[in-house]
Amino acid sequence: MTNVKISLSSLDDIKEFNKLTCGFEANADLSEGNYKVDAKSLIGLFTLDMNQALDLSIHSDNCRDYLKSISKFLVN
Repeated sequence: MTNVKISLSSLDDIKEFNKLTCGFEANADLSEGNYKVDAKSLIGLFTLDMNQALDLSIHSDNCRDYLKSISKFLVN
């Protein structure tokens, strides 16, 4: 499992992140505090508070290409 923080600041960011994540084989979850949603669920993404960094849990250790594709959303 790989965990990173991401930031989605607009509706376009949410749609782009969702499209990239749906194209990735492994499952991924986004969480905000105790609230967790499937990162491939567009409706789930819209329920999160986008004013803060979100925790992305990727259920794979082989996600280098995926991380590269979402690099603009990664928070250092």
